[in-house]
Amino acid sequence: SLASAILWMSPVYGITSFLSLLLPSAEGYLSIVKDFYEAYVIYQFLSFLIAVLGRGKRQIVVEKLAAHADHLKHPYKWLQCLFHPPPNESSEAMANAVLLECQFLAMQFVFFRPVTAIVSFVLESMRGEDAAFSPPDFIVMMIENISVFLAFSGLLKFYHAVQDDLAWCQP
Repeated sequence: SLASAILWMSPVYGITSFLSLLLPSAEGYLSIVKDFYEAYVIYQFLSFLIAVLGRGKRQIVVEKLAAHADHLKHPYKWLQCLFHPPPNESSEAMANAVLLECQFLAMQFVFFRPVTAIVSFVLESMRGEDAAFSPPDFIVMMIENISVFLAFSGLLKFYHAVQDDLAWCQP
C-alpha cells in the first residue's frame, strides 16, 4: 500500500547505511538502492495525498482543487504543452493543470534520481577514490539538485493548495 511504502523509508535507509559501514566496497551499490527507493517514495507520497484527498478518485481531487482555484498558483509556463484544456479556460481546467503539474514534477524525480545515482556511481568508479571532483560530477549534481527542487516544489504546491482538506491526517 501507499502508506507502507512510505513507512519503509527509514528501515531502507538504516539497513543500507549499516551495510555500507560493514561493507565499504558495496557502498556505491547500496547508495543506488537507497536512491531508487527515495525516488519511489517521493512519488508514493504524492499518490498517498491524492488517494486520501480523493478517496482513490482523481476527479474528486480536481474538484477539490477547483473549489480553491482562486488560490492556486498558475502552472509553470514551460509545462503548458501538457495541459488540455488550457488552465485559463475554467476553474476545473486550472485545477487539473495544477494536479498534472505536481504529478509531472514528482515523476521527473522518479526518473532522474536513479539515473543520476547510476551516473555518479559510474563516474566515481572510473576516476578512482583519490581523484578530484570533475566537471561531469558537477553537472550530475546540478541535475540532481534541480530535480529535487522541482519535485519538492510540486509537492509543496499541491500541499499548500489542499492543506485545509488534509489537516485531519496531518501528512
